Amino acid sequence: MRIVDDQVAYRNPYPNARAEQYSGTTVCVSRAGSRDPYLLIAFRIGQARMSTDGRIGLAASHDQGRTWARVAGPLEGPTDWPVGVSPAGTPSLAGAQMGADPDGTTLLTAARMWLAEPGGPGWSDEAAGLMDADSVVARAAAGEPWEVPAVIDGRRHGDEWAIPCGPPVALGGGRWMFPLERHAKTHVPDWLRGYHAFAGLSSDHGRTWPELVPMMNDPEQRIAHYDQRCTLLASGRIVSLAWAHDVVADVTLPARVGFSDDGGRTWSAPADTGIMAGPVNPVTLPDGRLFAAYARRTSPRGVRCSLSEDGGRTWRTDRELVIFDESSGRIVGERASVVDRVELDPSLWNTMWGWTFGQPMPVALPDGHVGVAFFAQGPDRLPSIRFVRLDPEDG
Repeated sequence: MRIVDDQVAYRNPYPNARAEQYSGTTVCVSRAGSRDPYLLIAFRIGQARMSTDGRIGLAASHDQGRTWARVAGPLEGPTDWPVGVSPAGTPSLAGAQMGADPDGTTLLTAARMWLAEPGGPGWSDEAAGLMDADSVVARAAAGEPWEVPAVIDGRRHGDEWAIPCGPPVALGGGRWMFPLERHAKTHVPDWLRGYHAFAGLSSDHGRTWPELVPMMNDPEQRIAHYDQRCTLLASGRIVSLAWAHDVVADVTLPARVGFSDDGGRTWSAPADTGIMAGPVNPVTLPDGRLFAAYARRTSPRGVRCSLSEDGGRTWRTDRELVIFDESSGRIVGERASVVDRVELDPSLWNTMWGWTFGQPMPVALPDGHVGVAFFAQGPDRLPSIRFVRLDPEDG
C-alpha cells in the first residue's frame, strides 16, 4: 500500500477568532441532491469535543477527493425533533455516521445528546456531562434533497442511553442495517458493564427501523465490543469489527471480528484480529479484499491501515501502514515499525475526551484507490478534516 496524495477537506477559516473542534468523521459516495455520484464527508463541529453547540457539518468533492468545499447539510440547524422522553440539559449532535447504496440513497446519522452544563445539575465528569441520548437519521434519495430526520429511541429503560456507533450498511433490495449501542448511565453501579451493542434493521430503504436486534456482546459484560463497524461481502455475509475493551481493568484488547449470514439478525462468536486499535473501519474492495483504517491509541499513536485477504478472519498487521503520526502531526505513508502494545498505556475511558485525532473512515473510489477521511491536528496543531488517497496494492 502507498499514499497517493492527501488534502485538507475542511479547516476552521477563522482560527484566531473562533474555536472549532472536530470528531465523528465519516465518508461515502453520495448522490444526495445529485444524479451524479460524488464524495461526501460528515463530521462533528463545535467549540469543544463535548460542547452544547455540536452540529454535523458536510464537505463535498466532485473530483474523487482532490478538492473539497463545505456544503449545507440536514443536521446543522435546530435539533427539536420529537423525543420519547423530555430529558434535561441542552441537545447537541455528535457521532456522525453515513452510508449509501448503489441506487443512490444516502443515510446520515448522528447521536442527539442532552448535555449538562459543567458543574451544574446532572453533571458527571466520567460522562463529560452526557445525561441522555437518542439517534437521528436523515435520508436523501438520488437527486433529491435531504428529508426531515427521523428519530430512533433505542433505550430499553430510563437508566441507559443509546446512540449510533457505525455507518448504516446497505444490504440490497432496500434493506439496511444500522449499528447502535446502549450505555448505562453513570449513576448505575458498574455502569460501564451496562454496554450493549445492537442494530436497527430496515426493509424500506432506511425510512423506518422496526427491528432492533443484538450484535456481538459479552454475556459476562466484562468485554465491551464498542463501535461495531461493518462491511458487506459479495456473498452477502456481513463482517463486523469491534473495538474490544475490558471495562473492569480499563484495558484495550485486540480488535475483534464477527460475522452474520442472515442480514444482521444473528452473529458468530467474536474472534481476535490482532489489530491493536479502535474503532476499526472496514471497506470491501472490488477484488474482494477488505481494507481497514483505524486509530491506534497506544504509543506510537496515529492512524493506520491494513488488509485482509480472507473476508476479515485474519489481517496483515505485519504489513500495517502508518497514515498519520500524532506526535508530528504529519501524513507519513510508511510501514509500521512498532506494533506491540506498550506496558503503561493510559486508561481508555478517561482519555477519550481529549483525543486530537481519530475516526479514520475508508471509502472505495471509482479509480481503484481507497480514500480515508479522519480528523487530526496538523504540525501547526490546528484541527482539520483530512482526506488521504491510497493505492491498496500490497507491494
